[in-house]
Amino acid sequence: MSHLSVQEARREPVAIIGAGCRLPGAATVDAFWEILSTGTDTVAPMSDERRALDVRKSATDSAHRQPADREGGFLDGIDAFDANFFEMSPYEAVRLDPQQRLLLETVWEAVEDAGLTTEQLAGTRTGAYTCCFVSHYWDVLTAAGMTDMHALLGASRYSVAAGRIAHLLDLRGPALGTEATCASSLAAVHLATQAIQSGEIDMAIVGGVNLLLCRELDMGAAEAGLLSPTGRCRFGDESADGFVRAEGAVTVVLKSVSQAVRDGDRIYATILGSSMSSNGRQGQSLTDTGTVGQEEMLRTAYRAAGADPAHLDYVEAHGPGTTEGDTAELGALSRFLRAEFERIGRPLDQRCVVGSAKSNIGHVEVAAGLAGLLKTALALHRRTIPATLHVRTPHRVLGEEGCPVELALDSRPWPDRGRPALAGVTALGTYGMNAHVVLSEAPPRATETVPVRDDERALILPLSARDPKALRELASAYADTMDKAENPADVCFSAGARRSQLNLRLAVSGSNPTALAEQLRDFGSGGRATFPIGRDNRLEGRPRIVFVFPGQGSQWTGMGRELMAANPVFAERMAECDLAVYQELGWSVIDRLRSDEPMTTLDVIQPSLWAVQVCLAAVWRDWGVEPDLVIGHSMGEYAAAATAGALSVRDAAAVACRRSTLMAEFPGEGAMWAVQLDEAEALAAIGGHTDVVSVGAVNSDHSTMLSGDADTLLRIVEPLQRRGVFCRQVRARFASHSPHVEPLLPDVVAALGDIRPTAGRIPIHSTALDRRVDGSGFDADYWATNLRNPVRFAPAVHSALADSPHTIFIEISAHPVLTVCIEDVIESVGVDAVALPSLHRDSPETSSLHASLGTAYTRGHDPDWHRVNGDGRYVPLPSYPWQRRRYWADPAQQEQTATAADTAMPVRNTIRTVDSLTRDMRLQVAAVLSMSPDLIDPTVPLSFSGMDSLLAAKLRARMKQELDLHIPIRDFLSSRSLNDLASQAHRAGSGQDS
Repeated sequence: MSHLSVQEARREPVAIIGAGCRLPGAATVDAFWEILSTGTDTVAPMSDERRALDVRKSATDSAHRQPADREGGFLDGIDAFDANFFEMSPYEAVRLDPQQRLLLETVWEAVEDAGLTTEQLAGTRTGAYTCCFVSHYWDVLTAAGMTDMHALLGASRYSVAAGRIAHLLDLRGPALGTEATCASSLAAVHLATQAIQSGEIDMAIVGGVNLLLCRELDMGAAEAGLLSPTGRCRFGDESADGFVRAEGAVTVVLKSVSQAVRDGDRIYATILGSSMSSNGRQGQSLTDTGTVGQEEMLRTAYRAAGADPAHLDYVEAHGPGTTEGDTAELGALSRFLRAEFERIGRPLDQRCVVGSAKSNIGHVEVAAGLAGLLKTALALHRRTIPATLHVRTPHRVLGEEGCPVELALDSRPWPDRGRPALAGVTALGTYGMNAHVVLSEAPPRATETVPVRDDERALILPLSARDPKALRELASAYADTMDKAENPADVCFSAGARRSQLNLRLAVSGSNPTALAEQLRDFGSGGRATFPIGRDNRLEGRPRIVFVFPGQGSQWTGMGRELMAANPVFAERMAECDLAVYQELGWSVIDRLRSDEPMTTLDVIQPSLWAVQVCLAAVWRDWGVEPDLVIGHSMGEYAAAATAGALSVRDAAAVACRRSTLMAEFPGEGAMWAVQLDEAEALAAIGGHTDVVSVGAVNSDHSTMLSGDADTLLRIVEPLQRRGVFCRQVRARFASHSPHVEPLLPDVVAALGDIRPTAGRIPIHSTALDRRVDGSGFDADYWATNLRNPVRFAPAVHSALADSPHTIFIEISAHPVLTVCIEDVIESVGVDAVALPSLHRDSPETSSLHASLGTAYTRGHDPDWHRVNGDGRYVPLPSYPWQRRRYWADPAQQEQTATAADTAMPVRNTIRTVDSLTRDMRLQVAAVLSMSPDLIDPTVPLSFSGMDSLLAAKLRARMKQELDLHIPIRDFLSSRSLNDLASQAHRAGSGQDS
């Protein structure tokens, strides 16, 4: 390579930002590094359970049982899979090649490790590149008689795996399967890197998997002298005698370095460039190793990378441990680097180190390139070169005079030579295919300051899963993570902003990290959650959000102080409100809130409450909790109007200040009583006193406020109390929403003549007019009407629930006043909505907000976690705890499943009810999905159990044959539940068999 070629313009490097793996002895990336860094050998005899899964057991098996046949890098549990997580029916799961199952799991783990969410990936120009070994599972399916379309897609074509990943994550880049024998996965990395560097795609997910289900291939390789009789891969040893076969899956996530840095990603290493080549006719046969081709590959790779190979620190060799292969690979590397070292005068005491992960785990074949890439990326990330095992006498090539290459005989620190670290990874295919990828270290993170652990900061941590047991296991794992975290706030940030939020949810909050860890550990060990665990949020979709602003009664000395000091959004909005109030009244709301002097007069209470409400609404919205509707109760409509955009802060302050001043100066004594009566009962109790007493507010279906003349009210409530009706006098001498205020109304209109309302951006349910408005009519006359008319709050809540029963009401106040009333209406309607407070009197304010935010999250709302937990750093988090079950094509097991589903076939020629139809249809669904009927939830869409178009066609035919029901395929794929379909069939007149 000439000096000029090093200076050639190169394309932008590609970052490795995430990884997932399942390798011998290593179920996680961290476990793989532990094996490498400690020099652990995970090659071992095949277990009896694993041997039982062999596809074909030849009659000559015992005659060929050499050590190489008995030992290898094997994975246990390859017959198990978490089908429920991937919304896959048992019918489909059992027909899916376990190689594709492993890919799905490691892809998800890699995406999580990269800090990417499904929402971020959906619809993006992200490519999926995969490689799989020959699908011998097809033979298992054939023997079991299961070769239908699901089997064809799941086990007969390895390239389908890429499309399956693209479908899972809604990726819009190329979905491509590669095949280059042992160079397959590194070839996939090469193609993905080029696609990113050319601008064809923005990201790539690259995965490779290798499972050894056919013993006959072992025998063929042993007869060819490729497998080690000593049962170990001894790359670089003079007496190396072959490789050991291994199983595994590795997936990595790639993105351009500049984008990864902008996104705050953790970068393991960077790919500078790569190359692929073929040996052509260099050897006498197709499988002969070609040294010239390897040298050309290296030269091309470093030219493409724009990197000087004279600075190479480490090469992860293909390193199979075969006599011919090692000699050729080490010879080619030595000759290539010798010339480069001489060009710059690099001394031989700075040799390039070479090694191979095959000495630890065996030869993962089609996934070997990715295993080597992951090892090298981790070595760069950890600044450590792991040892290569089983070397007694280094290969003779390494002993040649002037050889610039040495083996990593022990684990050592990555050499610091005053320049970025440089490494290469090689993979060689059986038929002469060569691939090499050039790596360098990650760039420095944008913020290199050491995070400061704040043990007094209030935090909220969201967790989610697709299985209740998985949620508990995840909580336990997060408890350990929280204990060890340098900065627990980063853990909370990452869990919210950098993890997909799944359908079963838990949120924990606390005033400090220790409190969070204790709650997580308690829940993980079987304790109750701090907040309710969310139901399956796929059922209702996004909940509607309703902000509710109460009238007086929530004030307390000290309210808002913590948030003014701790929350910038609250503080900024409060400064705006403070100025508006000062311009009206000449005093500071901020000073009042900081004072210990109690608030006793209306002209202080109402402007102060208004300001706190406006600021609380701003915090909720900053956290990504946007209201679909706002409801104000009495003076609460001041803040509701400002939040909706119908009034400016200046005008809303004018209404709050001027009207409360007039009310404070108003002479006369009125009273207000809360009574446990519905509106009709309250009107009956008032009787002929409507000239002086009114229903002031309809707060719930069983709670009404009476307002008016104090003496008359006493005469009304005394008989109610004797009857045992709950009656409580409200501390107020001003009887709003009654005839008592009528003399004041002209003054209110005159005082607010300069108010200029506009149509708001958020719908408002006016409790004064009892209808939806846009706020453009919130002029002076409206605020007089607001003071006189009854507050029809309960009808407003009913109206909101009519929009959607899946509603979250958030009371925007310093203390809950209306939450109980909302809950009363919810209970009357019989829906599963929820009412949440914002703050509680004399309680930590941030923690109170977090508690309600957590419940909203478990109810299906997705806050903006970037805003909730601040702009934290992404840190690694525990991976998803899979809940695997056995799925293997065992004919006896399949027959048993089918029999269980068919044990209660319906009796024909009978009158069927909706319930009996549901039961009969459930049996048919269970038979088609190969599930126990008990596992079919009739209240959720069938797609949740893995129903797809192919299975829906089978179900339609079965429903017609067994139940004489004619149901379109599209109905089985819709969002309707089995209960809905049964009701529909019954209404359509199919409830009686012909």
